[in-house]
Amino acid sequence: MAETAVCGWDIGGAHLKLVRLDGASRVIDARQVVCPLWRGIDHLRLAMEAVWDPDQGPEAVHAVSMTGELCDNFESRTHGMREILNVVAHMLGHKRTRIYAGKQGWRSIEQAVALGPEAVASANWRAMAEAVALVHEDAVLIDVGSTTTDIIPILSGAPAARGSDDAMRLSHDELVYTGVVRTPLMAICDYVPFAGRWQRIAAEHFATTADIYRILGELPEQADLHDTPDGGAKTVAASARRMYRMLGRDLIDDPKALQSLSAYFAYRQFDILQRALMGVQSRLAQQLGTIVAAGVGSFVSQRLARFNGLHCVDFHSLFEAAPDRRRAVSTCAPAAALAQLAWRDR
Repeated sequence: MAETAVCGWDIGGAHLKLVRLDGASRVIDARQVVCPLWRGIDHLRLAMEAVWDPDQGPEAVHAVSMTGELCDNFESRTHGMREILNVVAHMLGHKRTRIYAGKQGWRSIEQAVALGPEAVASANWRAMAEAVALVHEDAVLIDVGSTTTDIIPILSGAPAARGSDDAMRLSHDELVYTGVVRTPLMAICDYVPFAGRWQRIAAEHFATTADIYRILGELPEQADLHDTPDGGAKTVAASARRMYRMLGRDLIDDPKALQSLSAYFAYRQFDILQRALMGVQSRLAQQLGTIVAAGVGSFVSQRLARFNGLHCVDFHSLFEAAPDRRRAVSTCAPAAALAQLAWRDR
């Protein structure tokens, strides 16, 4: 196997993403693993140990971004950022590790600590946008992940986002807290059509979007890595039982009703993202005709493209990767982008 030249690391609150490139910028590995950072910082160390062996590339450059600093076990984003960087320093060392600081580019671990979260925290969206801008001068990057969605316009070969941090991006429709795996169904809608009437649903974490897309047959393999809300199985029958619990009901043996209910939840999530996309497009001087679809939920981005009559390309098309790694590249889009940008800047 080719030796690793660059590693891109994206450290989230629920997952760790790693993409490795060889000296010719070819993807030689792309993987996402569970990293429940909200349960303690040790989970980051364990996740990094699970995916990285220094013998795979002792001279590799490590390019790192993070979004996990927002986890609620940290007192503040500053505290979270420092805790994460302490683990990064311990696991990867200082000499060949670069921290992505958005517009300010690459920084050492010490420099990143000094800059603080305003520059370093949750900057991975910009790395993805910069990678897209290398190939597509005018486009909208839509990264539908397990938990959140990024909607980032690229104009004249540069990111054209209004927001930089999570707070501002949430205010400008560029960050939407909805994804295809971990989003509780209660966050999508209050009512559903069922048995000839509109029924209110429970405000409880009984079921998630992974359940509806599993029922609809759209959930990608290996997308749902965390425990289910009830700790139960990841089967269509178990997902149906969890979804019906949202209605205060036991599982009903009615395949048509099950599909209809799941499709309605999916429609409501689609509507949330369609509104956000329209909000972003509405402030631009030109209509962007291409969507670059990334993330484990790229099938939703493809649906948005069809609905709006836009051309759609997959994020993995930006990389040289074997067919069996392409889906993983899109799932791990921030890590792939970091690796590519760092490879170019070697």
